[in-house]
Amino acid sequence: MTKTAGCCGDLSLQLTSNQRNWSVFFAAVLLPAGAAVIYLITAGISEESILVVLTLTARLAFLVYLVVFIARPLRQLFATPLTTAVLKNRRLIGVAFAGIHTAHLGFIFYRAEQAPDFEFPVLANLPGALTYGLIYLMFITSFDVTARALGPQAWRRLHRTGLYWIGFIFLATLLPESLDNLADVNWWLVGLTAAAIVIRLTAYYAKRR
Repeated sequence: MTKTAGCCGDLSLQLTSNQRNWSVFFAAVLLPAGAAVIYLITAGISEESILVVLTLTARLAFLVYLVVFIARPLRQLFATPLTTAVLKNRRLIGVAFAGIHTAHLGFIFYRAEQAPDFEFPVLANLPGALTYGLIYLMFITSFDVTARALGPQAWRRLHRTGLYWIGFIFLATLLPESLDNLADVNWWLVGLTAAAIVIRLTAYYAKRR
């Protein structure tokens, strides 16, 4: 009897965790998408307004990504209730990142539909396709059942690979193609990225010592 109750209790916790993941994911899709739709209705649908939406959703997703990127090293360096809470909820923050990027992807397709001349060069978009593939693989394995099925070692390898690859792609989009385009660089995002890398390296070397 006790064993059965314990089993049911575990199942209840598992369902609660799964429901929480889906709730966060759909909220992260619908909130930025809803705000973007209101903006497009207010500003008028044009190439410029759609680009504004794409830029803002990409930047929001990047900020959420940075929180995931520094959650563990920041907790190692500064053990506070805030850093502990961020690390404890890092999986949910990652789920929110996947949701925001899903909204971003939807507006990419919407832009393609609104602009007949807009094309998706296959070779140029392979890194982006790989990035989205990793995002959704990481999202799917954020659930307890799939994480256990994958196994802890493979899970860590997948999420570590995805974390660094996504960061590389984001950084590539931030840096200018040439020195002539330095004025177009979003320096505050570059600064936040540099700070996040410093935090991670500092925690790594501190742990080794």
